Amino acid sequence: MNQSEAIGKLNDLIHLDLDAVGAYEAAIDRIDVESIRARLREFRDDHRRHVSDLSAIVRGLGGEPPTRPDAKGFVLKGFTAVTSLMGSEAALRAMQGNEKLTNAGYANALRLDWPADVRARIEANLRDEQRHLAWIEDALRNRIWEHGTAHP
Repeated sequence: MNQSEAIGKLNDLIHLDLDAVGAYEAAIDRIDVESIRARLREFRDDHRRHVSDLSAIVRGLGGEPPTRPDAKGFVLKGFTAVTSLMGSEAALRAMQGNEKLTNAGYANALRLDWPADVRARIEANLRDEQRHLAWIEDALRNRIWEHGTAHP
């Protein structure tokens, strides 16, 4: 993979994370259980860190990272906001879909040939994404909003 392709692939991941930040913000604004909101804020902050870390790599490669969600990100945020109006379960289901997208994006990126340091960053970010998805799926399975707790 040449430098231009690497920058493009990393920018695709940055867009996924930017989109996720917006979706998390929409969900956080509409969930009424504070312990769930707190956990979602942690996950949103992980996505912000991913944007920062990957942006530094893109700049190191001589590229310019995106700083705003793309059109898909605006759609995801809007979908999450509207869906979240139906309650905590709907908001978590929207976030589950979002996390499936980010997990797939990171898993696909790992199929490419990366320098060791970049691969390590992508792998670490994927572990975060897997942790987010596992928590959300546990939360949905255990219907934690009915108990007012963020610990499924």
